[in-house]
Amino acid sequence: MNRVIILGSGAAPGVPTISDGWGDCNPNNPKNRRGRAGVYVEIDDTKLLIDTSADIRNQMIDNDIHTCNGVLYTHAHADHIMGIDDLRALNYKIYDLFENEANASGRSLNIYSTQEHIEKIRHRFGYVFTDIPATDTTQRPHLVSNIVEHFKPFNIGNIKIVPLAFAGHPVPTTGYAFNDGQIVLIPDYKIIPPQTLDYLQKIDVNVLIMPLTNLLPTMYHAGIKDNMNYIQKIRPQRVIFTHLGPKCDYDEIMRLTPENMVPAYDGLEIEL
Repeated sequence: MNRVIILGSGAAPGVPTISDGWGDCNPNNPKNRRGRAGVYVEIDDTKLLIDTSADIRNQMIDNDIHTCNGVLYTHAHADHIMGIDDLRALNYKIYDLFENEANASGRSLNIYSTQEHIEKIRHRFGYVFTDIPATDTTQRPHLVSNIVEHFKPFNIGNIKIVPLAFAGHPVPTTGYAFNDGQIVLIPDYKIIPPQTLDYLQKIDVNVLIMPLTNLLPTMYHAGIKDNMNYIQKIRPQRVIFTHLGPKCDYDEIMRLTPENMVPAYDGLEIEL
């Protein structure tokens, strides 16, 4: 099966927010109720998570996801990493890429990000890391860190992955291109640097997942016009807007965008 699931479609506060409730979002539309951002990618027998928000446990249960081969992190902000402790459930049963399901259990889980963000995750969650590939311990997650570099491809199972650099957020962020454009995920960003934009213009992007935290640009996030300008340059076949804040009503975004561009909602499944 080849698919992408938007586990959570919300920005850091979620929707509704604790302080301001639904904002500009219609509370009667269930697609406006949003957990914090996360994505699941499944291509053939390889299953990956992108980021682990504080909502990851419920999101995986709701979408009937019980294992994965690795976790990719875009950056170390709280709304993208604070569910890391729930990964210990995945240590009970992990599909080893070279074994079948019956033989896969009690293994450490690989996580991937740049050195800057791996170091920040290690600083906050030092107890979760190990160099032991197989383990019977169930008291904590067992994660193995893997440092990636921008524009240097690597493989997890049968998926080719190219890490991509993005700028303008309070910290540099990392996006990922899967199988030369089958899926491209853009993280929190304000600016797409020239090298990244050049790469995206050279490949055939099928599904582009990108953030739309606010309709208007802010200090650290691109707005809808910025996104549309980049989309015109990248020319993807389909666009999914995620990381949606309380000013981003589902129906309003549908009204503002063409048919091949849609807002995400929690549990949205895209077949590849």
